Amino acid sequence: MCKIKLYLQFKNEPMKKINFPQFSLMVAAFLTTLFFLIGCKKDPVVPDATTPTVITTAVSGITPSSAISGGIISSKGTSDVTAKGVCWGISSKPDISGLHTSDGTGTAEYTSNLANLSPNTTYYVRAYATNASGTGYGTAITFTTPQFTCEVPITYEGKTYETVLINSQCWFKENLNVGSRINGNVNQTNNGILEKHCYNDVEANCNFYGALYQWEEMMQYVTTPGAQGICPPGWHIPTELDWTILTDYLGGENVAGGKMKEAGLNNWASPNTGATNSSGFTAFGAGRHKTEGFDGIMLISTFWSSTPDSATATYAWSHTLDSSGGDIYNGPGQKDNSVSVRCIHD
Repeated sequence: MCKIKLYLQFKNEPMKKINFPQFSLMVAAFLTTLFFLIGCKKDPVVPDATTPTVITTAVSGITPSSAISGGIISSKGTSDVTAKGVCWGISSKPDISGLHTSDGTGTAEYTSNLANLSPNTTYYVRAYATNASGTGYGTAITFTTPQFTCEVPITYEGKTYETVLINSQCWFKENLNVGSRINGNVNQTNNGILEKHCYNDVEANCNFYGALYQWEEMMQYVTTPGAQGICPPGWHIPTELDWTILTDYLGGENVAGGKMKEAGLNNWASPNTGATNSSGFTAFGAGRHKTEGFDGIMLISTFWSSTPDSATATYAWSHTLDSSGGDIYNGPGQKDNSVSVRCIHD
């Protein structure tokens, strides 16, 4: 075996002989020191990921069914705000897994409309904002909706409806108009989308006369009389008993229709017999849709009951006013007809 001998000379000293094992130890020590020095270099500073900081604005405009709040974003956090709004509910810490608004992106102050609230109920609301790091929430604010009072307008699905007290019943004073319009030759179906028909497939007719609904869509695919259906919380589709109480109070079927129709010829064709609207129900001649198409504008107004016809599964009870008489006709109608809907308070 060959032995390796190395010689090192330091300044002002005679050359020294070292063997290979000693040299290896020296190199190892040098490399260890070098790596240690390199490892001591400071890593670049990376800021901690943070969610937005949000302030919940005061609640205002409180009605039995709606309120207004919003938020101020004081810091967007470590990335841009991609969603913002308010959350609300009856629990003390509502979040975006429950009821919430979507009020855009960015850091501008925003206003949020809370809808479909129940009267005489305490709610918690807090603002939120979301970025890539997560969702930040403002402090929760509590508010209580007032007790419902009939003849005070209510807001539902972005629209405001007048109400009217007739005897002990509180009714919508206008026909319901919620949902997305589809053409009359297409049936409303249980597809998770609230659908409506508008007379002659014109949206403006829904805005003025109200929408037309097939019975099952109106009921939201249940068959229980008095179901909420497409009405707001705290309201329901009137039953046959509800209609009977109304017509009896107005003097019976032979004269009740005239007391429910708007007077004059603005929204009814001549002769609009018996029309006085003394009840305040304010029915227009909204027409209907049947298999043959739309008909009856300014001539008739038909309203659904939530009570199905026990004799025929494809029929449910309905109530019709017309321009030529002061009566109200109660009878079964085909569920796939599209007619008007009024809501009555629970």
